[in-house]
Amino acid sequence: MVLVLLHSHLIWSQWDDIYIVYQPLSAETHVFNETTALILKCLEKGPLSAEAVMYQTENALGIGEGELVAHDFTFATMRLEELGLIECRDNAKAVQ
Repeated sequence: MVLVLLHSHLIWSQWDDIYIVYQPLSAETHVFNETTALILKCLEKGPLSAEAVMYQTENALGIGEGELVAHDFTFATMRLEELGLIECRDNAKAVQ
């Protein structure tokens, strides 16, 4: 699976471990924890495989590979997709 950021222009604010993300195109404001914010930030440079995003997120959190609970990662990516911030594409669709 490939994750794609749908809106590259986001405005970020951070208060301790809470991240506020304003999406100008939709005029929506979102509140994320550090893990979800890091997933979103990983995609700012371009589409990545879910595995690469998970690895980069674990690295940024300072935890070992495989320590980020897969369910938590999947929930966060599904929530970002529901909010219209990212799109999860299968590899065949991503090539098109």
